[in-house]
Amino acid sequence: MISLASSRRCGAAAASLCAITAAGAAEAREVDAAWKVKATAASEYMSKGAGKSDGDPALQMEIAYEAGPLDIGVWGSTAAFAEGGDAELQAFVSGDIDAGPIDLDLRAMVKHAPGTVDGVQDTWLELRADGEVKAAGSTLRLRVEYSPDSYGRTEAAWWIELQASRKIAADWKVSAAYGAREQDLGTDYRAWNAGVTWKATERLSLDLRWYDTDNHGGGSKYDGRLFASATVSF
Repeated sequence: MISLASSRRCGAAAASLCAITAAGAAEAREVDAAWKVKATAASEYMSKGAGKSDGDPALQMEIAYEAGPLDIGVWGSTAAFAEGGDAELQAFVSGDIDAGPIDLDLRAMVKHAPGTVDGVQDTWLELRADGEVKAAGSTLRLRVEYSPDSYGRTEAAWWIELQASRKIAADWKVSAAYGAREQDLGTDYRAWNAGVTWKATERLSLDLRWYDTDNHGGGSKYDGRLFASATVSF
């Protein structure tokens, strides 16, 4: 398992990479750059089909700088980890690739859980790849996320999810997803969700859906629940 010192070095290296990339993009003469900010209030922090805020509401914010094909930013959410962490913070670099009929989105994230008890790994690397394709009026997305050494005692961890979505009106979309979580020294489970998203205004989006898993015996965070969120984009 990666030590705390090496985790901090990993975080510092990722931060340096972000800074170097941002500086290079800023110096480019023909860069279409813009800031993007999103703020979300949710009934709970849901991640990979499971609750991560102990049933409490969550506040989240993302700030990203768009420079050509890259997004460089930070994200944060209130959370509740069994090992003491009371928030989750991320620094990320992401980019889109047009691969013919498939739209690819790649993201590298360094995550940190402040408040984690001493001696427990609180910083980890996670990589994500999304592949999206249009088919018969619907959108299919395959998401693969991998961490070589995840939070706490968990070592290698995978999340693989297939999502289908479809517009049913100009500002309404329905979607459903099924995912599998596999973790070394962690809990394996299957999760699914289905719901509806309404783009109420140009900046406000509302989401209502049902989450559930096959691991109700693993604790309340795996129980079925109704989820609601409101996201404002600036």
